[in-house]
Amino acid sequence: MTDLKQWISDLESELGLPTGTIDMKKVLDLARDAAHAVERPAAPLTTYAVGYADGLAAAGALVAEPDPTQKATELAARWVTD
Repeated sequence: MTDLKQWISDLESELGLPTGTIDMKKVLDLARDAAHAVERPAAPLTTYAVGYADGLAAAGALVAEPDPTQKATELAARWVTD
């Protein structure tokens, strides 16, 4: 297991998340898109905001259609073209 995969596994365990909750590729792709479309500090801020929105949606406090990752990716794409 790579260090990053082990880190994700340990992080899920530490946070009480079911194994496989964190989609590494999806999160890293989103971070890349935000960093390139806006600026580098947008990457962690965007992934945090999407995680927060996902949590609210899971708790039933937010309707997340389409999924927050898709919304953020589409916003980043619009930033590139503006």
